[in-house]
Amino acid sequence: MDNIIKLFFGFLLAFGLLILAIWLSDAPQNATGITDSTYATLLKSGETMTATAATKWLSYLFGIGIIGIFGFVIFLGGRKQDATTQKKIYRILGLGLTFYFLVYNAMVTSWWSYVETNSMEYFMGLPKPTAWMIFGMLPIPFFISFFYITKFDEWIYTKEDAQKFKEIMANRANR
Repeated sequence: MDNIIKLFFGFLLAFGLLILAIWLSDAPQNATGITDSTYATLLKSGETMTATAATKWLSYLFGIGIIGIFGFVIFLGGRKQDATTQKKIYRILGLGLTFYFLVYNAMVTSWWSYVETNSMEYFMGLPKPTAWMIFGMLPIPFFISFFYITKFDEWIYTKEDAQKFKEIMANRANR
């Protein structure tokens, strides 16, 4: 079994333990949100979401875990290629996931700041944490998808793969 599979399995075990810790911790009050005093149509998270260190850090680590699972799965897809192509794929994926992680951290820290100070800063008409999510996190999968689409024939499903598939199907038809 190759090392990335072992690492992924260990990561999944750790993520399972994290989910167990979340499940066993006390549920925060007002977790689904309370109405903002200024804007009646705006729900803001309850004050208890970050009141305990356990809730604050377990939810942060859960987000890291989701990004990690996403990252491992797409890295596993690039393993079958030759070393040069794999290096190119891993470079693009690594860059995209690094930016994704950095924007996630900016989003979470801006949310923690908002909860602690209760001062709402806006960027382009959105609360700062929401703006990080929309304008920061949303473009990153497009970046990864762009390379997936434009390099598909070269990196993912090559002409050699297509020829081998045709041979397999021809052999099956001749049975």
